[in-house]
Amino acid sequence: MSDSSPFPHLLKLLDDPSEIVRVEVRKALLPMASEIAELLKIFPADSSQLSALESMLLPWRKAQLLSAWPAWKTLSQPQERLEAFHRILCDFQFRWRGVHLSEQLDGWAARLGEGPHSLESLPALLFAELSGDREDYYAPENSYLSRVLERGLGNPISLCSVLMLVGARLGLDYRGCSFPGHFLASFREGEGEVRLVDCFNGGRLLDANLTPELRGDLPQTTTRELAAKVAPVEEIAARVLRNLEATYVRSENRAYACLFYFLLKDLVARGRGLGQSLPVREPLFTPGQVVRHRKKAYRGVVIDYDLYSEDEELPHLPLYRILVHGSPQVASADESQLELDDGGLVAHQLVGLFFSRFEDGVYVRNSRRWEGAT
Repeated sequence: MSDSSPFPHLLKLLDDPSEIVRVEVRKALLPMASEIAELLKIFPADSSQLSALESMLLPWRKAQLLSAWPAWKTLSQPQERLEAFHRILCDFQFRWRGVHLSEQLDGWAARLGEGPHSLESLPALLFAELSGDREDYYAPENSYLSRVLERGLGNPISLCSVLMLVGARLGLDYRGCSFPGHFLASFREGEGEVRLVDCFNGGRLLDANLTPELRGDLPQTTTRELAAKVAPVEEIAARVLRNLEATYVRSENRAYACLFYFLLKDLVARGRGLGQSLPVREPLFTPGQVVRHRKKAYRGVVIDYDLYSEDEELPHLPLYRILVHGSPQVASADESQLELDDGGLVAHQLVGLFFSRFEDGVYVRNSRRWEGAT
């Protein structure tokens, strides 16, 4: 394979200025996409080539992600589901960079030694090497556990996930605990009180009273109720997806923002019992695209969509919410009724609230959430 493979020659053409050449390179790379991880061991690529490769084969990478996506939710143990969820995201983002999340977590558990460790002592050890990213809190790297472990920086929910997964390898049971505007880990020693771990702030241990800055205006009875509740893995996953969607909206990475919003929509819908028998695929239209109704002839910009219908007899046709041009109306239409429209700007009173500008025929979404959104 190393002598005859065209792969090293294709790497050199990834940034060719000719669109025709790049199209041909993409066609040549697609049949070998599943072998690229092994090919890169033989023919190493520099960082710019890896970035170009990932961008060129984004549709293939997304297809792999969507194929793997349903499996994590079927696992029985919470820590298994949590790790599988994070691993799917990391495989999507770092598939060709030689990064394997489970191996990284194994390595961190080994570095901490056999112990004995306790639920109280592990956070101080772990968060002597990991800390909250205060300088670039919304960086996407803070949501991918592989990058968190490499950089030593993360956000509250990713650092709590690390504690839960490393702790599980050491026989320690930590859970997630969701507070307004923050995320903590929790544990209970025997029949004792619930203890909380502020992973973003050095792994400090707290009781249910929290600290004044974390508690805010919440009464003590409310903080104790929240501390006693275990955040399900699906809630953790939803918060991670919201973070990723929001950070890619901020950086105007439309393809990634739409992908993670779609995964969030699917996760929440299936949690409500919708869509189990339907295939997972991205919708044809995404927020910001201008569309036209095939029969009613109105045009407008997509603001949101529902993935699945509560009527199990209906096919999998996303239902779109559309800000209608020249009207205060917000219309609903399913995918089969719509087509792309190149008629330009849409005049609607809500456009300026949810989009920052119109560029290349598409409205650029801001971070304001649609009222009916997930």
